[in-house]
Amino acid sequence: STTLNADEAVARGCALQCAILSPTFRVRDFNIQDCQMYPITLTWVPQSQVDEDSRIDVFPPFHVMPSSKMLTFYRKEPFVLSALYTNPANLPHPKVEIGEFKANNVATQVSGESAKVKVKVRLNGNGLFCVSGAPMYEKSGDGED
Repeated sequence: STTLNADEAVARGCALQCAILSPTFRVRDFNIQDCQMYPITLTWVPQSQVDEDSRIDVFPPFHVMPSSKMLTFYRKEPFVLSALYTNPANLPHPKVEIGEFKANNVATQVSGESAKVKVKVRLNGNGLFCVSGAPMYEKSGDGED
């Protein structure tokens, strides 16, 4: 038979994983990748009204995890990022908000320009979303970051 019900699929998957981990069995190399089911979007308040998007789909549906992405923002003051699930109708629970993350200590550069803030977002192996850092980069006198 080429079809499996849920119990049979779990039993075969467990048997295969045990064979892979066992030193007594030789199994062909398999690559197992986990993915997350629900798309995640980041939103923020735009700094100005000049054609700036205020949302981005960070992790689309069926995105491989674990995964990290680096987002660059140019800001003159602290800002807040809000993470939420994109499609509330597809969620198994009613709450779409994941959390709010504030980037503190963001200030205008000495030259008056916006500071570069690189926000690292991560989807860990368990499917949990987090912001793992948001360092601010200032331009030095010789033109390098």
